[in-house]
Amino acid sequence: TGVVVAAGGAAGPGATGQKRKVEEECGEPSKCSPAGKKRPQSEGSLLLAEDESFFNKNASELMAMEDSLLSTGSKSVIPVHESEDMFADSDEETGVTAPPAQPKESTPRLRKTPSRTRRASTATAASPIGKENYGYSTRRRSRVECAGAADKVNNDKSLPLGETTPHSTRKSLSRQQSKLSATPSNTSQTDRSVSLTPCGTPSQHKSASITQASTNSESQGLCSMPLSLLNVRERVLQSTPKQTQPNRLLQQNKDDSYVNEHVVNVKKDRGPFYGLPLRVQQLYREKGIKELFPWQIQCLTSKAVQNKNNLLYSLPTSGGKTLVAEIIMLQEMLCYRKNCIFVLPYVSLVQEKIRSLSPFALDLGFYLEEYAGPKGRFPPQKRRVKKSLFICTIEKAHALLNSLVVEKRIHEVGLVVIDEVHMIGENNGRGANLESFITKIKYINSEAKEQTVGKGTAGSNHEKPSEMIQIISMSATVGNLKELSIFLESELYTDSWRPVQLYEYIKVGQDIHKVQINEAEQFQFVRKLSIANCTQDVKSRDGDFVTNLILEVFPAHSCLVFCDTKRRCENVSLMICEVLHMLGNTERIGGHCSEEKEVLIESLKQEGSGFMCPKLEKTLRYGVAYHHSGLTMDERKLIEEGYLSGTIGVLCCTSTLAAGVNLPARRVIIRSPFMGRSQLTHTQYKQMTGRAGRAGLDTHGEAFLMVKPHEVKRVESVVTSPVEHCMTTLHLQGNTGLATLILNSLFLGIISTPAQAKAILEMTLMNLQSKKLSVDTGAALQTALDLLLENKLISLADSGGWTQEATQQTCHLTTPMKPTRLGRAAIQGNVPLNLAGRLYKDLKNARPHLAVDTPLHLLYLVTPYDLTETIYYTASIYYKIFMKLDESELQVARVLGIHEGVITALMTCGQVSKAVKPALARFYLTLVLLDLWNAVPIHEVANKFDVSRGEAQNLMTSAASFASSVLHFCDEIEEFWAYQELLEPFVKRLAHCCTPDLLPLLELPGVKAGRARQLLAAGYSTIQAISRSDPKDLVARVEHLPFKTAKAIVQSAQLLLIDKAEALHDEAEILLNIL
Repeated sequence: TGVVVAAGGAAGPGATGQKRKVEEECGEPSKCSPAGKKRPQSEGSLLLAEDESFFNKNASELMAMEDSLLSTGSKSVIPVHESEDMFADSDEETGVTAPPAQPKESTPRLRKTPSRTRRASTATAASPIGKENYGYSTRRRSRVECAGAADKVNNDKSLPLGETTPHSTRKSLSRQQSKLSATPSNTSQTDRSVSLTPCGTPSQHKSASITQASTNSESQGLCSMPLSLLNVRERVLQSTPKQTQPNRLLQQNKDDSYVNEHVVNVKKDRGPFYGLPLRVQQLYREKGIKELFPWQIQCLTSKAVQNKNNLLYSLPTSGGKTLVAEIIMLQEMLCYRKNCIFVLPYVSLVQEKIRSLSPFALDLGFYLEEYAGPKGRFPPQKRRVKKSLFICTIEKAHALLNSLVVEKRIHEVGLVVIDEVHMIGENNGRGANLESFITKIKYINSEAKEQTVGKGTAGSNHEKPSEMIQIISMSATVGNLKELSIFLESELYTDSWRPVQLYEYIKVGQDIHKVQINEAEQFQFVRKLSIANCTQDVKSRDGDFVTNLILEVFPAHSCLVFCDTKRRCENVSLMICEVLHMLGNTERIGGHCSEEKEVLIESLKQEGSGFMCPKLEKTLRYGVAYHHSGLTMDERKLIEEGYLSGTIGVLCCTSTLAAGVNLPARRVIIRSPFMGRSQLTHTQYKQMTGRAGRAGLDTHGEAFLMVKPHEVKRVESVVTSPVEHCMTTLHLQGNTGLATLILNSLFLGIISTPAQAKAILEMTLMNLQSKKLSVDTGAALQTALDLLLENKLISLADSGGWTQEATQQTCHLTTPMKPTRLGRAAIQGNVPLNLAGRLYKDLKNARPHLAVDTPLHLLYLVTPYDLTETIYYTASIYYKIFMKLDESELQVARVLGIHEGVITALMTCGQVSKAVKPALARFYLTLVLLDLWNAVPIHEVANKFDVSRGEAQNLMTSAASFASSVLHFCDEIEEFWAYQELLEPFVKRLAHCCTPDLLPLLELPGVKAGRARQLLAAGYSTIQAISRSDPKDLVARVEHLPFKTAKAIVQSAQLLLIDKAEALHDEAEILLNIL
């Protein structure tokens, strides 16, 4: 093993997008600038050139030429390219061929096919998309081939845009055309589809051009129903009737190989922005990103990206790592025509990324699919033309990979991007899950490479075989990045660069010390905190002088205050407001953004069905708020938006915010070197301090760690110690992680014997770190196999193929293994191995007595096991709730072993038998779910059961996710057919726990029950109604709805509707092709 160093190979889109010269594409330097000067090459920034008049000029000239030709009845038509040209599967499809000044015999002419309705050129001229495409498409050389003509193309030097086809290109085109039944040219899937017809009279070749367009496998959607983004939008979103298109579904070419042809070794340049269209640049500008950072340019122009090799890059928090990954994913989908999997650690991050990438999916024409919580389809919808970006949590990404391998569709994925890859070291099962996910991809890649070498088509040593999956990984700074890159088989890029300078301090009493990591004196005294304005009452209320530290920057700048517990967040936010009042700052600070604060308060009340936390309402008027998991996701989202807009200036939060959404601040204050009962790790400290400094807004960032005098020596290990190493967790908890990896691989069919299990073990990070951790891999493999056999998750077969009994099992390196029915169910449902047997037993025991007159029994079966270990309840509350249950619900409790005697014993003695304790805790959670199922407002449920609103919502989402797992678990076990029928509609409603009329609106990303009720009250009962509306109308009809949120809702509705329409169209075409 070693670091893969990429060199040579085919140039990727990043290279072509960076190094293209305008004079090469224009044909003549004199045509590119008045003085014949060369246009400067791009340096990789988003601002590719200071003067874009050249491109705008060409666009206007071409559109004027087209209008002139159309008005005179000319039969040569210039196609108006819009953003759909990126859907084409070859570079030739995006070229624009200008009409020759004097048509010659060998010159092809462009004719419109009747499969599209012409749109007014004036509308296109006004469209920024139309100008953008002229800006890059018309600058490339158009490659023209005439069917039936010799290898000759007329080269007219008088044309401003080159029409000649290089000799090498003609050869490549000839080879491609042999696959396309000698089609003259691939028609671009744009709003105006054109065919290149041979020379001659129009009547001679009219029918031929239509037939060629319909038989072209790339034009299948073109000849039936429009597959491009804008045309589907017209069909779905607009209510005006359209001219009926001729139905040519039965004229499809049976050879679909070209549609799915992998194009890594073919130049797939779509535009000047790293091989992507200029529309990508415009979208990033609209997000406020004007140029790339230097390190981002280096990554995007690196050989690893250009040659599609693996890459691991690591930078401090807020360095802009995700932007690089987004551009690489867009290259994969638009240039290389492959699907992408984007792995994120938390559900909140998945939802945030879905919202932020929706405009890109809508404009650029790819599918955006959410795999988090209960959402996600296994296997995913098969697409024919447009590609998909799957945004997943770690667990859902694992299940998605399994479904693609089982369906033999793994070749559809070309790229996997993993954020926070250092989470491999997390000791909660997620780290082992992520390591298994990466290991399986490595094993699949190794098999693909062997097959490619065996066929003799590997090419150069540095070329990546077309069926291999590229892995792009992002990591925080860890101490063993080199070792991690070896495991990932990736090139490594690391830098300490930050967008703004960060200054770190520790505060001891009133003394402020500057942190100097590389100096002999690590903490240098710089100043004393001013407390001259503090009265005795202020000192008694705020003994640590947190408010004084905040007032040095607030309200001109924002401030994050990290606290060790959720309750401390609330208390500190209240304390800050009280001290602000004591210091006489109420009028000055309260008047800052006062109108925006009232709007935010009303929005929070709307989300909570009229309820709002009194503490939060009080603090918000001072521009102060708290943020932790006790709030609902809707409340947290609104608070985050208020903070980013400047309405909230001080946010008291827990450490989870540092690892979640990006909320930068001018100053970060860490209230204690402890989080809960544990001391801060260096990684946690860096995550928190990394939030200091807002790129583009601040000149620097400041981070303060508050410590007691006796804690100064202790915090040295937190602030200045070396970075922690990322260590494997596969061998922990009795090698459960390794056993899961082996069972997964057996289920997928990529291994079948212990010898192959040993081979896949050798690809793990555990094997790489075995000497460092003193782990015997051979013994670990034996333990894992024993675990699988003991739990009846796998079985062995003798030489005759007979499955041996458990008492007679003898396992050798070559003994065939296969998963049992229970093992397959555990993998299908993504159920932990230690819970698979328990789940099967519970489902089996409940089947004879299953109560269907109340949802309580099914809710109990889908209540997550792991949450029972964290729930706390009081006997008095439990007794009071239990005694109010009706008879059908009490009958369910008795079936579970919880009867009146148990509850009475709990109330009087406070103790029950150990056997009934797990069921008692789980049933309490089920009662919480029952109220949520009945659409009781979440704040009422929280008060009734003495839990936080966030905990109640987390229970609901966790139960919905586990219900989906149980459903897939039952799919593999025939005797559970009744559960399959009952759980399928059950899962969808459980995900939101609301009335059925709200369910359609809740399909929209980011829309929860509160917002859905507002939309329904405003008259928006369907996704179609929202998709046709204007964001301004939404703002006017829905109270306290920000325009930014309204725009995101409309875009999400349009994208969801387009996805559904195109999915149905793809399915119809597949069925008709079978006929």
